[in-house]
Amino acid sequence: MPNQAEGLFSSQAKIVSVASGKGGVGKTVVAVNLSIALQERGYRILLFDTDAGFANAEILMGITPKMTLKDFLKRKASIEDVIFRTPYGVDLISTGMDVDDLITFNIEDKGKVLNELRRLGEMYDYIVFDFPPGFNEQLERFYMSSDHVLVLTATEPTALVNAYTFVKILVLKGLEPVSFHVVMNMVKDMKEGRKILEKFSSVVNKFIGVSFDSTHLVRFDPLVRDSVTRQIPLVILRKTSQPSLAIHGIADKITNRTVVKRLSFIERVKLLLGMG
Repeated sequence: MPNQAEGLFSSQAKIVSVASGKGGVGKTVVAVNLSIALQERGYRILLFDTDAGFANAEILMGITPKMTLKDFLKRKASIEDVIFRTPYGVDLISTGMDVDDLITFNIEDKGKVLNELRRLGEMYDYIVFDFPPGFNEQLERFYMSSDHVLVLTATEPTALVNAYTFVKILVLKGLEPVSFHVVMNMVKDMKEGRKILEKFSSVVNKFIGVSFDSTHLVRFDPLVRDSVTRQIPLVILRKTSQPSLAIHGIADKITNRTVVKRLSFIERVKLLLGMG
């Protein structure tokens, strides 16, 4: 657990970007539960749900924010107004628009907008971004400037190929993040899953030149579907299940790894909003 004084005076939130090469691999489930696992360690957490088409984070947590980042950018609300306090100690902001629309949004009075957004970097220790699946050119520099990028995949060949392609594009474009993690989700056979994950990591290292900072296996568990149906995050519903423990393992790796920031928080926000 972090020192409370350290948290109070932290001026630079760390960015955790949760991404995947394709949809259907449980990316948002991991993002939501990871946010809660980090909060349970005493950190101040903001979850950014950028997938406006589905707003899955809100669904998984059983909440309905009244205002979105779009309202803030239209100057209809302050940044505090669009922060939704969830019952799990994690704050949430929904973009209310797709990432492409967010980046191309015509923002009036950018100075005031940035001043308010700058406060987010002072209010939180970690900001977790749940990005839409697949590679998005609009987010290139944001991927690169993340402190941690989690790439979600599964044991199916299509999921592995898409995850490999996602990592390869980042590296070929010179966008390798500070810290890279891979999470193989919904694994039915843990022994076989470990072999597949080790093979995947080996191929990525050999042909792309990337060594993941950590690798994680999350077992397929009907409890996950139950938690989605009941709209109660798994780390709350069943704390001792393998998926819950695996997610806490991811949180341990993130919080125990020291990263060197390439850009300040506000500079990274500028990249996300196309101001940089």
